[in-house]
Amino acid sequence: MKSILKTMMISSGLMFTAMSAHAAEITGTYDTWATMKSQGWHSSDNFDDNKMHNALTWSGEVINQYPWTKYAFLRKMSGSPLFLADKNKKTLTYLAYKPRSGDYSDISIIYQGENEGKGCYVSIVDTGKVLEFEQSRYSMLSDEPQQSVSTEILMVLPERCIDKQQLSSIKAKQRQEERDLQQWVGKQSLKELCQKSGNC
Repeated sequence: MKSILKTMMISSGLMFTAMSAHAAEITGTYDTWATMKSQGWHSSDNFDDNKMHNALTWSGEVINQYPWTKYAFLRKMSGSPLFLADKNKKTLTYLAYKPRSGDYSDISIIYQGENEGKGCYVSIVDTGKVLEFEQSRYSMLSDEPQQSVSTEILMVLPERCIDKQQLSSIKAKQRQEERDLQQWVGKQSLKELCQKSGNC
């Protein structure tokens, strides 16, 4: 059962599930910092183990982790500061960007995985959505017109484009795992109904 339910793969010591690669998304979880360190990862900021453990905690989110990408992003939960994972160097770099609203849920990662003439890249942006919401609430209570909040680009990194062959292979494997899971659930459900009703 465990092998059927386990839909995550391992690459460079990080776990991921590949759904699509047209926008950055949560693609899995990481293990503890101690486990990552044992696999060769280290802090490029020279943070000690205690600081890294507290910053990442256990089983946080991994964003934009695909077999072909050079970079991924780690955070302990939605709305937490980000670490940049360089998969070639096996380094984690703390990203000290602060959103204008002070709310880290405004920070988004955009993966341009299709080459539209300018290459592929991954961007970190401040969407300003929380700030815009706060301004809309203020404008409702005052006579001042609401000012528009534009998205700000904080960092851009050149990235590898989508490897369509690898993506197709991952999606095919995922579809098979989903079929296996559905079959297992169906068999277990019938077994439970049989035990409860006696109508086997």
